Amino acid sequence: MLKFVGLTFVTIFSLLLSVSAQAKSTIPNHAVILLYHHVDNKSPDITSISPDMFSQQLAYLADNHFQVWPLEKIVNALQIKKPLPDKVVAITFDDSYQSVYENAYPLIKKYGWPFTIFVSTNAIDQGYNHQTSWQQLQIMASNGASIGNHSATHTHLLKRSNSETLPQWQQRITSDIERAEQRIVEKIGYSRKMFAYPYGEYNRDLTELVDQLGYTGFGQHSGAVGELSGFLTIPRFPFSGRFTRLEDFALKLMTLPFPIKEVVAADAPLDHRHSKPTLTLKWESPPPAFASLQCFGSNQGKLTVTLSTHNQAVITPNEDIPVGRSRYNCTASMTDNDNSERFYWYSQPWIRLDVNNQLILD
Repeated sequence: MLKFVGLTFVTIFSLLLSVSAQAKSTIPNHAVILLYHHVDNKSPDITSISPDMFSQQLAYLADNHFQVWPLEKIVNALQIKKPLPDKVVAITFDDSYQSVYENAYPLIKKYGWPFTIFVSTNAIDQGYNHQTSWQQLQIMASNGASIGNHSATHTHLLKRSNSETLPQWQQRITSDIERAEQRIVEKIGYSRKMFAYPYGEYNRDLTELVDQLGYTGFGQHSGAVGELSGFLTIPRFPFSGRFTRLEDFALKLMTLPFPIKEVVAADAPLDHRHSKPTLTLKWESPPPAFASLQCFGSNQGKLTVTLSTHNQAVITPNEDIPVGRSRYNCTASMTDNDNSERFYWYSQPWIRLDVNNQLILD
């Protein structure tokens, strides 16, 4: 679940909308993946959407002719560069809360749409409060749901004990992920090899491990997914709390992935003294829209963006990023062939250690 303070949608787009010169660009092959946790009026607001608002969002998809595809179908198509229709989305849920079965599933079933639930298997096996049962997951799986891996323990996978070596950590995390996959196969009957990082936390060591185990990896940072996306850190748009308004939903559905060939960023977690991390985005042939590139940081608003003649943008914060989780969101406007304004979107998550260089994430 998400616990960091996000950026307001209005803040991100208010300055972009003032850009007077917009250029038409070819729409890249892409899709948008939606992420939900609770679909409930009584659960924590920061990870929840009301059933009524969720119903409105589904109706918007149907009324505006979006195609809802299975998550694995989207990923497979993008990996082999198979063209997708412009308006393709996937619906995903993390943590397998009871409200998914009771409130979200009946609404999705009316449309006959597929969706994906990433489950933490220990919580289901131990009957934690507000969790679906295996029987309920089996019912949903027989009616269009795919079941993905969210680890067995749902712990902060980046955390190591003081005495834990890298090989020991790798062995522990491998056991955690594979134990969950084994339970999914036992109870659901298949393995999709899709893994959603608990809390959206990952670093180079973890993504390399997920890759070695043969999984596709999904984060909780925002943005559309395209052919050039990293398939170990696929973005998804979270919808909860104040980020559930229909206006926001509609704009995010039409976002596009940046055609970036390389991202240069410090690996997580950042030393406490590394308080102003630089993000560098590189591309082979930037579209004209990149002249409108603007970036915003958690708790500090607009960031400094320097465009160079070497086909890259360097993004630097003006203030220290907060301890724990934060992110930079970068957007650039464009006008499509229907003269509609749309936005490229890229999100970079950060994790910064505290003053004692400890990983504080709870």
